[in-house]
Amino acid sequence: MSKKIIISVVMVVFLLSIFSFAQTKESKYVGTTKCKTCHNTVKNGDQFKIWQNSNHAKAYENLKSDEAKKRAKVMGVDNPLTSDKCLACHSPAYGKKNLDAGYTDAEGVTCEACHGPGSEFKQMSIMKDRKLAVAAGMLVADEKTCQNCHKKDTAGHQNKFTTYDKEFAKIKHPVPAESDRRIKK
Repeated sequence: MSKKIIISVVMVVFLLSIFSFAQTKESKYVGTTKCKTCHNTVKNGDQFKIWQNSNHAKAYENLKSDEAKKRAKVMGVDNPLTSDKCLACHSPAYGKKNLDAGYTDAEGVTCEACHGPGSEFKQMSIMKDRKLAVAAGMLVADEKTCQNCHKKDTAGHQNKFTTYDKEFAKIKHPVPAESDRRIKK
């Protein structure tokens, strides 16, 4: 009888370990306040300030304008502040279930719109190693990332997106080489 109990316990432990291994933790959108913690100094490239002064940071706020309401009508939308059609680009985490308490839709197109939900890579111990950050879910934005929103066929919008290189130059936010912990010195 004790042999059956031991075998049963081993089987339960085995099945639980398979179940827990199969479950994947869903990354959460943490919001710009978390990113700002480390990306808000000149020494580190002042990325937060660059974002804060960009059109991306104002994307949600722009939906409140009369111009946005006109564009929304062309798209068949009554209220751009509540429409998935508008918010998919102007506040990309809108309506997602994996939101940390620190995230707000009013932040607009945040760091996480391009780099993915940050809960699993936001720690400095991970961020200082690019390979670790990518393995933890950080996305390296590219032209396709931009094209998710900057489409040539969005009704009511003039696509001012020229080329990836020209547009990226406007929002470029590198860490200065002398401060980049990812570079072996």
